[in-house]
Amino acid sequence: MNAQTIKSYFQFIKFRLSSTVAGTSAFGYLLGCQINNREHWRDAFEWPVFWAVLVGGMLVVFASNGLNQIIEKGNDSKMTRTSSRPIVEDRISLPNARIFCWVTGLMGLLLLAVLTPFTTMLLSLVSLVVYVFVYTPMKQVSPLAVMVGAIPGALPPLIGYTAAVGRIDEPGMMLFLVQFFWQFPHFWAIAWMLHDDYQKAGYWLLPSSGGRDKRSAYQILIYTVLLMLVSMMPIYYELSAPQALMLILPAGFWVLFNAYRLFRSLEVADARKLMFASLLFTPAVFMAYILF
Repeated sequence: MNAQTIKSYFQFIKFRLSSTVAGTSAFGYLLGCQINNREHWRDAFEWPVFWAVLVGGMLVVFASNGLNQIIEKGNDSKMTRTSSRPIVEDRISLPNARIFCWVTGLMGLLLLAVLTPFTTMLLSLVSLVVYVFVYTPMKQVSPLAVMVGAIPGALPPLIGYTAAVGRIDEPGMMLFLVQFFWQFPHFWAIAWMLHDDYQKAGYWLLPSSGGRDKRSAYQILIYTVLLMLVSMMPIYYELSAPQALMLILPAGFWVLFNAYRLFRSLEVADARKLMFASLLFTPAVFMAYILF
C-alpha cells in the first residue's frame, strides 16, 4: 500500500473528525469515573476500558463515515466541497470501501463488547445504524434530518460515560443533552456557509424553508440559549462545582454573541465565526466538569 492510498483512506475515514468524536467519548469515560466516585476516581479508572472506548469508538466512527460516503457517492460528486473525496474520484473502489467499513465497524463493536459493558457496545451500534441508515437518506427529505443526526452525534459522551458506570442515568443523559444541543448552532452554521453547495445535491439542512433568512437565524439563536442552559444542569444537580461556570459562561456567551451577530446580519462571514466559536465550547465545558 503506497503513501497515496494511505492518504486516500485517511480522507475516507475523516480521521481528524473521527479523532474528535472519539475524544468526546474519552471525556465521557473520565467524567463517568469522576462523577460516580469523586473521592477516588482514579481507582475507578481502567486503562483497558479507556483504550477500548477510544479505539473501539474510533473504529465504529470510521465505519460510519465510510458507509455514509458510499451511500452518498452520487450526491457528493455534485458538490464542490465533496467532489474530491476518494470514493467520488475512484481512488478507493466501492468493494474495497465496503470491506473496509464492515471490518472496522465489526472490530470496533467487538472490542467494545469484550472490554466494556453491553450498554456501551449497544449505544455504539445504535449510533452507527441511525447515522448511516436513518440520517444519511433523510438529508434529502427533510430539514429534520439535522435533529435525527444530532442523536448519533450526541451519543459519544454517553458511550464513554456508560463504559465507566455500566448504565444510562441522569448524569449521563446530561452529557448527552449538552452534546445534542451543541450540534444545532454548530451544524446550522456550517449549513449556512454551504447552503448553495448543499442545494446542488438536494440537501436542505437549514431549519427554515426560506434558507438563509431571519427564521433560520432565530432558531439558531434559540438553540444556542438552550445549549447554555443545558450546559449548566450538572452544576444545578451538584455533579460539578459552581467554579465550573468560570469556563462555561465565557464559552457560552461567546457562542451566543456570535449567534446573535448572525441573527442581525445574516452574513456567511458571521456564520463562519459562529462555527469556530462553537468548536471551542464543548472542550471548555467538558474540561470544566472534569476540573471542578
